[in-house]
Amino acid sequence: MGGMGEKGKSYMYELVDEAVCKRYRLDCSNTLKMVCSMLKEKEIIAQFTLVGSGARNMVTRNGNGAFDLDYNLEIIKAPNQYWKDLRFLKDTMRRFLDKAAGLRCFSDSKNSTSCLTALLHFKSETTIEFSFDVAIITRNHNGNLCRLIHNENAWGYGQDQYVWNEIPYSHDVAKKAKQIKEEGRWIDVRRQYVNLKNLYLSRWWDKEHPSFILYIEAVNNVYNQLL
Repeated sequence: MGGMGEKGKSYMYELVDEAVCKRYRLDCSNTLKMVCSMLKEKEIIAQFTLVGSGARNMVTRNGNGAFDLDYNLEIIKAPNQYWKDLRFLKDTMRRFLDKAAGLRCFSDSKNSTSCLTALLHFKSETTIEFSFDVAIITRNHNGNLCRLIHNENAWGYGQDQYVWNEIPYSHDVAKKAKQIKEEGRWIDVRRQYVNLKNLYLSRWWDKEHPSFILYIEAVNNVYNQLL
């Protein structure tokens, strides 16, 4: 890695110290508590969870740049109108997130393919200090997590397509992580996670690959080595 030069180093991820993350986690938690409260008024029962790197002290950032945290907002119960119209569901989530995040000094969220992103800017208003991603999820009959995906310009669907996208091998990731820790191999998960993140960046220039998906991949890779 040392032979990449200064330019190369600016494109490599490193772990963020746990103490740096604490204040941001509190802001995110308070924001999402407000979102869940507003959703409840619409008869939508949801719960949020800090996931992936943030939940396992594996937050990364590019040099001294901004970093982010990833949250799942799981829909447990909702009126049929939201299940039948996934665009309406995501728009509702975004509206409430923007209202709650604005009260915490975040800017309006960005609507990407797989999540909503709330941004916290420095005083310059142009540089991002921190951001957090909110993926809207539910569980299917197999217990696997499914993420709400917005495919723009999907062929055969006109301008937009909103679908639930299953995350394979996600139903028992907590059980696998526990076994890895018991085997004293958690450091391997941390290394695997950073290696995967840099692999996606260096090979495919993919800066947007969800950290939660990378975390599941890292856990499964190490768990399979135990078998």
